[in-house]
Amino acid sequence: MTLKQTLRTKKLWVFLIAVSVVSGIFGAVYSSIFYAEPDRLNLLRGFRTGFMIAFLTAGFELFFIRTIRNGWLRKLPLLGALFVRILIVTVLIRFSLVFNEMLSNYVMTDSFYFDASFPDQLRDTLVSFSIVVVFVVFAQFSSLLGFHRFVNLLLGRYFKPVQEDRAFLFVDLKNSTGLALELGDVRFHEYLSKFFFEADQAIVRTGGEIVSYVGDAVIVTWPLGENKIKNSKPVIALGEIIARISEISPEFIQEFGTAPNIRAALHGGPVVVGECGDSRRQVTFLGEVVNITSRIEGETKSRDIDFLASAQFLNVLELPAGVKKFSVGGVLLRGAVAPIELFKLQFDEVKSDHL
Repeated sequence: MTLKQTLRTKKLWVFLIAVSVVSGIFGAVYSSIFYAEPDRLNLLRGFRTGFMIAFLTAGFELFFIRTIRNGWLRKLPLLGALFVRILIVTVLIRFSLVFNEMLSNYVMTDSFYFDASFPDQLRDTLVSFSIVVVFVVFAQFSSLLGFHRFVNLLLGRYFKPVQEDRAFLFVDLKNSTGLALELGDVRFHEYLSKFFFEADQAIVRTGGEIVSYVGDAVIVTWPLGENKIKNSKPVIALGEIIARISEISPEFIQEFGTAPNIRAALHGGPVVVGECGDSRRQVTFLGEVVNITSRIEGETKSRDIDFLASAQFLNVLELPAGVKKFSVGGVLLRGAVAPIELFKLQFDEVKSDHL
């Protein structure tokens, strides 16, 4: 396990414990309302139950659902996967309630037994189930739409268009047309799916938002601010994608006979962000910055340079260690009124631990 993966795992554990403690506090309050006098044993029982429910269900989501790629659950359609997740969560909730009822009886009588009344158990199960299912449904649909986009749509953040400074990263595969002909459409889709899954991990870790998948390309955006270190997240994400693809190349070769080779373009500046559509609402990013990023990506092909970034973007960030830039001069992009200075990016001895 790499240092990055170790740190991410630690963060997940910290998050899991924090959520479990909050759930435990809720359980203690709930127990004091619906059960006997709020004495120490009763509050402890409520806390323990709430903690255990959150620990098991959130742990299932964090360490199983979000780490599987080609498992049977991911191969199910949306409603089927949602049903299975809810079924598993229900089992975990019932186990937590029954176990803690028996444990409480053991503390008081030195004997494991279950004697909770049916109305109490039904109420406890329904309350716990309702809360957890809300989060499961939220997680399922946020994975479908993208977490940031789903939250923004729920909150109506971009109901009215606003202008924001944004960085954009375009990543696509080399020789995808030839590869599609070689593998066939179905196998090529599996190939793309695996590549996008691996790229997604780096994007999520760095706080990126996937705008869309277009053929063999993924378009990602990050907000830009005053902090030059935070503004380097797109470069860090690209470095992590390169490192990850290099790491799992043997997997791709074994499964598909070839490993991904990527190219990428980076640019940033002001764009207009707003909701559009009715039957299918989405957040769109409009402006010359998006168009220029696409044209820079075209330059990677025509100049046979894997990674290009604009000076406009690089001027607002601090390059991470292990990344170097080399000017390729001013380039008059299609449709532009003036040349734009571009830089070739070089990722030396790419190791995501050091980015």
